[in-house]
Amino acid sequence: MNPILRKTEAGQQALQAREGGVKLPVRLRTLLLQVDGQKRQEQLVQLAVSLGSPADLVDKLLEMGLVEGIAGTEIVEAPPIVETPAAPVVTQVVANESVAESDAGRDIPVSSKLPEHLQPVATQMREIADAHLGLTALLLKRRISHCDTELELRQALIALKEALTKATNADRATELLTDIAAALPVIGMNRAQTYKG
Repeated sequence: MNPILRKTEAGQQALQAREGGVKLPVRLRTLLLQVDGQKRQEQLVQLAVSLGSPADLVDKLLEMGLVEGIAGTEIVEAPPIVETPAAPVVTQVVANESVAESDAGRDIPVSSKLPEHLQPVATQMREIADAHLGLTALLLKRRISHCDTELELRQALIALKEALTKATNADRATELLTDIAAALPVIGMNRAQTYKG
C-alpha cells in the first residue's frame, strides 16, 4: 500500500511535550520529526534504517497512533495480467523488438534457411519455451523461428536457458534442455559461451 504518512494530533502533542505526558525514546522522536505529510511509508522505513534504527520503527509509530496514512495516497499494485484467448492486443517491447500478443495465436514456422537436421531442434526449443515461459515465450519463439544458422540457434539456446533459469532454477533449466544439448553438440566452439550446462 505504501501511503504518505502524516503526524496525528497525538503525534504533534508527543513532540511538544518535553516533560510529563508521553516521553518518546530518541529514535522514535527522531523519526517522528521526519514525518511531514510528503514522505511515503517505505521512504520513512528506509530513512529509519539509514539512521541505524530497526525497520519496524515506522510500524511502532503507526501502532502508537502518532502517525497515520493519508487517505487516497496508497499505491495499489496492478493485478497480474492473465492471458485469455479474447484478450486485447498488448505490445511488449524488449531489445528493440516488439511483438504483439496477437502473434500468440499465429505460429511462425521455423526458418527454412536453418539446416534441415536442426529444424526439429528449433521446434523442440519453441515447445519448451511455450510450455514454461508464459509471455516471455513469445519473444523467444520468434527469435528461434528466425534463426538461419546453427550459431544463431546456439545463441537462442543461451537466451532460452537464461529465461528458464529465471523462471525456474538452473537445475530445472538444465534438465529441460538435456535433449537440446545432445542435439546441438559443442563442436569447434567455446562450450561456456555456447551452452552453460
